[in-house]
Amino acid sequence: MSFASLSAENRAIPLLRDLGCSNAFISVVCRIEESRLSRALRLLRPLSNDEGLRLITTLTRLIELRDAVKPLTLDLRDPAQARQTVDAFEGMDEAQVRERISKLFE
Repeated sequence: MSFASLSAENRAIPLLRDLGCSNAFISVVCRIEESRLSRALRLLRPLSNDEGLRLITTLTRLIELRDAVKPLTLDLRDPAQARQTVDAFEGMDEAQVRERISKLFE
C-alpha cells in the first residue's frame, strides 16, 4: 500500500460515490473551489492539508447524518441546506442525531 492511497483525494472518491453527490455540490459545502477540487479528485493536483481534512471530515459527517436520519433523506442537491444540516447537528454523534430526529415525530 502506498502513501498516495491514504491521501484525502483517494479516500474522498468512494465517499462521494456513496453519497451520490456532485463535485459542484461538495465544493460549495466544503468551501473548496470547484476546479481545484476536480483536479484533486482526478489526482492531478493535491489539496492542501487543511482542504483535505475539511473534505474528508465533511464527507464523513454527511454520511453519518444521512444514516442517522433514516428513513428520512438528506437533500444532497442544495449545498446551503446541507451545510445548515451539518451545522445544526454539530458535536452530536449518530445516536444523538437519531434521538433528536425521533423527538420530532413523537
